[in-house]
Amino acid sequence: MAWDKNEFRKRYNTLARLYDPGLGLYRAVGLRIEAYRQQTVAALQLRPGDTVVDLGCGTGLNFPYLHAAIGESGNIIGVDLTPAMLAKAKHRVHKAGWNNVTLIEADISTFHLPPQANGILATLALATVPDYSHVVAKAASSVNAGARIANFELQWPERWPTWLARLAVFLNRPAGVTPDIVRRRPATAIERYFEHVETRELYFGAAYICSGAVPERS
Repeated sequence: MAWDKNEFRKRYNTLARLYDPGLGLYRAVGLRIEAYRQQTVAALQLRPGDTVVDLGCGTGLNFPYLHAAIGESGNIIGVDLTPAMLAKAKHRVHKAGWNNVTLIEADISTFHLPPQANGILATLALATVPDYSHVVAKAASSVNAGARIANFELQWPERWPTWLARLAVFLNRPAGVTPDIVRRRPATAIERYFEHVETRELYFGAAYICSGAVPERS
């Protein structure tokens, strides 16, 4: 069974100090996690001066790629449920000397997106929210037409042998990955509420990047 938000907050407050080093396990099995993050940011098509919201920003691993895209004149808004993860993100921001990052402790399912946002990013976060479809729908209705969303998620690898897929989920269990979470598909909601949607599978179908644009309103 998937953790609820209180369990996620509790567990990730404990996991925060191990989260970044723990990603080495992904690299060890060939999951190019940094490259996928960078490709997801690229799908937002950000420009210097843009405002971007990173939903479930965690320790701020996306921030270097976002900052490179928007420059000093842009703004990054990082939203996360867990104080300890945000503390790590704050340290990252301070170490880099960035003055255009705002960190907000909030549940992404109830967070109100600023209408001026040009990009909405979610990496390994949307599928942890049971009402992810509501989050996507609210994003599409909250920001201006033309703004983009990009989502990187793990998913159930249909082409894998069942035993191997189950093993992969089991190994990711300490990070809250469960069979029901990887069977959730935020990409379906993005396809419903956004336009010009592109979805690309990664790692032999175990992950994907999905992006799209807010449609013009009549």
